[in-house]
Amino acid sequence: MELEAKQIPGKLVVFLIGQTEQNLETSEVVEIKTIKSKPSYPDVIPKQKIIRVEKHQVDGFEVNFLVKTYLPDVVVVEASLHMDDLLSDAILEFKRSLINECRKVLADFGCNPRFDEEYSVYCISGYSGDPEVYLSIYGDKIAEFLKNERIALDEEEVQSTLSSYLKYGKDDITIVEWDGAFIFDANGDFESNIELFEIANLQLLKSRMLDYDLDERLEKTLRLMGVPRGIPVIRSGEVRKVVKEIIEIRTQSILESEAVERNIKLIGDWYSAKLYSLIAKKFHLDSWKSEIKEKLDTLEDVYTMATENFSVSYRTTLEFIILGGWFVLLILYVFEFFYMK
Repeated sequence: MELEAKQIPGKLVVFLIGQTEQNLETSEVVEIKTIKSKPSYPDVIPKQKIIRVEKHQVDGFEVNFLVKTYLPDVVVVEASLHMDDLLSDAILEFKRSLINECRKVLADFGCNPRFDEEYSVYCISGYSGDPEVYLSIYGDKIAEFLKNERIALDEEEVQSTLSSYLKYGKDDITIVEWDGAFIFDANGDFESNIELFEIANLQLLKSRMLDYDLDERLEKTLRLMGVPRGIPVIRSGEVRKVVKEIIEIRTQSILESEAVERNIKLIGDWYSAKLYSLIAKKFHLDSWKSEIKEKLDTLEDVYTMATENFSVSYRTTLEFIILGGWFVLLILYVFEFFYMK
């Protein structure tokens, strides 16, 4: 395979994923076409829908922006353009400009600026032969771009970064890292891979948001347990309300976090399942799931103890009320006895 010295033309794709409180409604389904073999299971992978297609000028380049959604409330902003040299030193700074522009689009939909996931995909096609030749020549640079580093990486770090890859055909290879990926495909079949990266980032986003929500609820619990007792009936009602919310969160978490992975695993040893497994491992999605499960268990234990504590307080309060009532009746009886007398 012949390579132009220091010139690797290709397509740069940068996307951001955020969640909005709006209920998004669209009509046109994005059909992801691929020449790679895959099973015909319906609804195995969540369907994206187009919101709008537009072009923006970014640092003097005309960039295509595709705004999509996972209904009902997830927004995906995908910026893409062809570059003369994907390994140019100016790419990292330009990529930051693309991300900022994508974030502006997310803001139009009222997405929470504290929670979004960004990812970059470098797509290379139009070559012949084994793309691993690129790795032997440009491996150092590719590893630096995957990690968004402007410094030269240690050889061991380079090899570790380039080792997270998947080969399907003899003339393609996909290298996966936390912040980005390189896709080499002679035929330019990139869309299905990018879709899987977006799904994995969606899972990561939901995990981060749920983890934050659980931390907030734990702090709320500590405040609830620490305030003056007041009226136990009211405090007990607050606890029961939060317990109900925790049960709903656990149910939603199980349905959302496991549905995609379970469905993709149905594909078995097909390319999509293999690539998604590699991405999930790189994103540490299993670790996120374990941590969230532990926090849910902790919260349930705390709220169970709080409910029992408030129940005891409630019974004690009722006993005092009953005793107070009898005391008042006794006073009235004595008063009536002497008055009648």
